[in-house]
Amino acid sequence: MKSTIQKTMGWASCPGARALLVATLVSWPSVSWAHPGGADAGFLKGLFHPVFGADHLLAMVSVGVVSSQLGGKHLLRIPAAFVAAMLVGGLLGMAQWPMPLGELCIAASVAALGLGIVTTTRGSSPFLLSGCVAMFGVFHGHAHGLEMPHAVSPALYAMGFLLSTTVLHLCGLVLGELAAGRESLSRGLRYAGAAVMGTGMVLLVRGAGI
Repeated sequence: MKSTIQKTMGWASCPGARALLVATLVSWPSVSWAHPGGADAGFLKGLFHPVFGADHLLAMVSVGVVSSQLGGKHLLRIPAAFVAAMLVGGLLGMAQWPMPLGELCIAASVAALGLGIVTTTRGSSPFLLSGCVAMFGVFHGHAHGLEMPHAVSPALYAMGFLLSTTVLHLCGLVLGELAAGRESLSRGLRYAGAAVMGTGMVLLVRGAGI
């Protein structure tokens, strides 16, 4: 129990952990007054958009898993980088800034992150993964921004998809931590990563019209 508490405190002292915590706390108050009608419906639309898109869902959970596999200071820094990049992309999307091949890049992110789950270990270099995660975050955020209904509040919509993304990252982190040190679970997680990679390849082929 003591070691678990110490590990949790170690996460909280990480800059990435603080960034994720801030994003969650900023978004959380909206939950108390978001309801189906009016401008605040934008929060719910933003909240559910990542969850009901298979490409977004798989990519965001995978970010959490590979971050857990890297471990150490990258445990929450990489998800925090994705959230920050996604916010930038969301703002570009809300401004209707063109981003060619956006859907193909999102499909590629699913395949790449699935491959990441298969190959990433504690000793892996974080630099390539960090760069890819940040790039993918921009494309995912851009897609969310484009989907924003013009009749709702952009701020509430952004709060919704930031909160949803943060929770999905944390789900991936939990999966990765549960599998850590357990050979059968770790092997199963890598098989799941291969399935995610295959799904991404299918999405990529379909998006390219091949």
